[in-house]
Amino acid sequence: MVEVFNCPRPVGVSRIRKCRQNIQKLFLVALVFLFALAFAHAKAAKQRRTTQQAHPDALPLLWTYEVVAEYPHDPRAFTQGLQFDRECDDGNKTCFDVFWESTGLNGQSSIRQVELATGTVRRQWDLPHEHFGEGSTRLGDTVHMITWRSGRGFKFTLDLQKVEPINTGLADGWGLTNNGSHLIVSESSQVIHWLDPNTMQEVKQITVTDRGHPIRWLNELEVIDGELWGNVWQTECIARVDMETGIVKGWIHMHGLRQGIIKQGLSRENGLDVLNGG
Repeated sequence: MVEVFNCPRPVGVSRIRKCRQNIQKLFLVALVFLFALAFAHAKAAKQRRTTQQAHPDALPLLWTYEVVAEYPHDPRAFTQGLQFDRECDDGNKTCFDVFWESTGLNGQSSIRQVELATGTVRRQWDLPHEHFGEGSTRLGDTVHMITWRSGRGFKFTLDLQKVEPINTGLADGWGLTNNGSHLIVSESSQVIHWLDPNTMQEVKQITVTDRGHPIRWLNELEVIDGELWGNVWQTECIARVDMETGIVKGWIHMHGLRQGIIKQGLSRENGLDVLNGG
């Protein structure tokens, strides 16, 4: 029997109050279709962070969230990866917010650029049927995307007109983000891999733990203010991970977000709404 790690819930007002005294309250932008992590970088309040590495036995801080905006989205999209971006036309005279989105399921997987305000898909490339799309990220002028249960993936020009295959060398592909110079990949285990985007060779790895307990199944990933954020698949929690040690510095509790989507009648018919999007 496979055991899913049960991330901690807030326990007692005093502890939550103490956390909020230490650091400013965090605001996450939540699309009705997607886990709010991917938008926090654009909307999160600026906060000072200590440069001291987390201690292996330290008790992680607990966070909550607040929905500050909702945007239209294709309910048929089995969202796997998401990254905010800004598109400018007419020689940078007209700019608007977009996001890169990768979708999953065999025969339905794609990479697309979507206009944030309207949910309109501006451009899209569909994966061959044998590929189940997973995480994606833009690094420079290239969009990378990986696939489930393989090391195979693709890299695209920003207009999605030029496509090249890639291979991470890993046995699986889950979450994907970048730190400005390297791709950062998860593959269902507690190990996170840093890859050279030009050669796909591994240059670094960390093991994610919470007080010695390995944290597996980190899915959608984001690098935010020097931390690696990732949701634990099939839970309502986001881990905030020290990128040097792999130690979980804090947990963001997203309890109630999915229930709010269901109450609005926006849940998928197959009931597979989870924090990474699917």
